[in-house]
Amino acid sequence: MRKLSYEWLAGLREIVIDPVRCPKTYEEFTLKEYLRNSDGTWEDEIPDGQDHSIDAVRYAVMDDVLRG
Repeated sequence: MRKLSYEWLAGLREIVIDPVRCPKTYEEFTLKEYLRNSDGTWEDEIPDGQDHSIDAVRYAVMDDVLRG
């Protein structure tokens, strides 16, 4: 479910976060990226951790994610 919800969020036209009022959430959403392996190519995995705000948003929209 984690990967599916990340893909759903990535497919949105935009996610608006006020960087002044929610700096940590803004930082999480702007810095999160897929892992890279030792030769620098992207892997199909997003590392877990330092993503509490993203997790809260994912849980809040899970019904929409599951509906497609």
